[in-house]
Amino acid sequence: MNVEEPKPGGVKPERRFSSLLVTGGCGFIGSAFIRGLFSSLGYSGKVVNLDALTYAGNPENLAGAVDPERYVFVHADIRDSDTVRSVIQQHSVDGVVNFAAESHVDRSIVTPEAFIETNIVGSFRLLELTRQYPGLHFHHVSTDEVYGSLGPSGAFSEDTAYAPNSPYAA
Repeated sequence: MNVEEPKPGGVKPERRFSSLLVTGGCGFIGSAFIRGLFSSLGYSGKVVNLDALTYAGNPENLAGAVDPERYVFVHADIRDSDTVRSVIQQHSVDGVVNFAAESHVDRSIVTPEAFIETNIVGSFRLLELTRQYPGLHFHHVSTDEVYGSLGPSGAFSEDTAYAPNSPYAA
């Protein structure tokens, strides 16, 4: 994974991560990201996949798609700061990509607590850990649901105001 960071004079050098922690990597979108790292994106570093394997996570989503020499699976929850800290240290993680989330809008309305715990508390704990490691880059992946209902334009942009309509979106 290459990320460009601004440099004085407007030149953006390429940043290469040597060890990525991908949370929620057994879910639908997280596993697609990991498969891309090992194929079309040409990433050559280590991938550490931390997933709680709830209803949305399935390790079979990655079957045959990863290089076992550069892939590690950790069955854990992002709310477990001690385990996540240990993984960051043990694998010299220099980038975190957070896909871990409860994701069914209807469930968030009926039983919002799991959404608060994972999507808010879990993300907060990852952010707090990131603050403890200078140079550790954090990328949070979210949903367009944060913008509310799609209006007549048919698209959201970076300028669209947040207007969540459910605990999941919030």
